[in-house]
Amino acid sequence: MGACLANYEFGIYGTMSALVINELFFPSLSPTAGTLAAFTTFAVGFLAKPLGGLLFGRIGDRFGRRTVVVSALVLMGVATIGIGLLPTYAAIGVAAPILLTVLRLAQGLAVGGEWGGAATLAVEHAPAHRRGFWGGMVGIGGPIGSILGALTVLPLSAGLSEAAFLSWGWRVPFLVSAVLVAVGLWIRLGVDESPVFRTEVATRVRPKHDLWRVLTHNGRPMTLVFFLAGAAVTGIYLLNTYTLSYAVNHAGLDRSAMLGFMTTAQIIAVAAALVLLSRIDRIGLARLYQGSAVALAVVAWVLFAALDSGSSAVVIGALALGQIAVNGMVISSVPIYVLLFPPADRVTGAGFSFKTSDAILGGTTPLVAGILVEAAGGASWVVAAYVTLLVAAAVTACTVGRRLLRRTTASAPETHQPTTEVSA
Repeated sequence: MGACLANYEFGIYGTMSALVINELFFPSLSPTAGTLAAFTTFAVGFLAKPLGGLLFGRIGDRFGRRTVVVSALVLMGVATIGIGLLPTYAAIGVAAPILLTVLRLAQGLAVGGEWGGAATLAVEHAPAHRRGFWGGMVGIGGPIGSILGALTVLPLSAGLSEAAFLSWGWRVPFLVSAVLVAVGLWIRLGVDESPVFRTEVATRVRPKHDLWRVLTHNGRPMTLVFFLAGAAVTGIYLLNTYTLSYAVNHAGLDRSAMLGFMTTAQIIAVAAALVLLSRIDRIGLARLYQGSAVALAVVAWVLFAALDSGSSAVVIGALALGQIAVNGMVISSVPIYVLLFPPADRVTGAGFSFKTSDAILGGTTPLVAGILVEAAGGASWVVAAYVTLLVAAAVTACTVGRRLLRRTTASAPETHQPTTEVSA
């Protein structure tokens, strides 16, 4: 539920960044500059994610995974509801974008902390031979949250006039998150603490400078997670955020129609991901990740041509293939991130390294893509080349780290059962 809420909140903000944030909070800028400023506030939320991974990570590794997922969920909900209640530039002037940035930082802090706890809790509760499935369930929450966000925004965008949407309609998706927070808290308060934490982590004596030890003794797995996550998060925000801006501002597609295309593609991709998830422990984590990553690189080269075509079927097809590829990467990588680290360092190590990549590569994707397209005079191939470069790095990291991952999985104290196959 936490991953679902995080993607819902970041997804609706990404959508609003492409549609209305520039007009409501940066009205004095040109349309292009205002859009880039809106995408900058989108990226700002990601800057706090690594810090959230560190702060909440140490709470999770010291006091329990359950403590982290509950506290981070509350902070996440408060920040998102706050954005929905925030006055615009017309009401309070320059204070509006400043407060918006502060709330985005709070969102990022909460999301950065929540993910590591949720992923670790799921993997450590799972039987060793089903960790791919249960870890992947955390990953599938993300696209489900994106769909919920799109289904909330779409009827408002289509059913309201431009004036009504700018006046109050854009606030509704942020305020609706209160329902998701309530449901998430109800679920998480009923989940037991991880048995691995109770038996192997809570009883250990903590050395001095424990955080420094975590960061300096886990350099290799943290580097691998950074590159493995980089291609996946870039694909997520390319497909869920930048394509909307490109379709409306460059390809001339209708905003509401494009939101419908994106939602349809996400629904198709989630259905495909659920099929993959049912067999993920047989397919193998590394095999599924690498195949999906290569597919994302291929889709990147045809995506913008599909958008320029204006054909509904072509656009939906390209978006669906891209979303399927991204979902395959996400569901296969969550267990990998967790299992690369020893139990005492998992929430911090997995959360910090993943969210650092998310911040540096994922959160800047719409901004980088917009700058690249503008610098290339509207040419989209530069974005495809950028995605391909990140995919090449991710596939290489998966290949290099395969033996480390298998050794970690086989030697972990709690893995004396048949384990998920991770080799390609």
